[in-house]
Amino acid sequence: TETNNSKNMELFLKALFTNKELKELENRLKIFQMLLKGRKQREISEDLNVGIATVTRGSYAFENEDFFKINSNILDILRANYKKWLIKKKNQKKLKSVVNLSI
Repeated sequence: TETNNSKNMELFLKALFTNKELKELENRLKIFQMLLKGRKQREISEDLNVGIATVTRGSYAFENEDFFKINSNILDILRANYKKWLIKKKNQKKLKSVVNLSI
């Protein structure tokens, strides 16, 4: 909590978790972000290409964990990063369309 060096945090997380665990963590964060925006579980499952059971587990935590009932700047950060992720995803789709047209 005392670092704001994103590179050091990335290195630390890579030392703690396997690539698969990091991907699961990333998906869980995105699930929370999408739930905060009111997205439906089926939509989340399709957008993230994860099973509905994965989304349901995230939704259960979202609904039952005390953390999501408090006012925390972490939730604000999740919301802000979700907007950035959506923009990145839309840009990737546009780029993919352009590449497909040129092939």
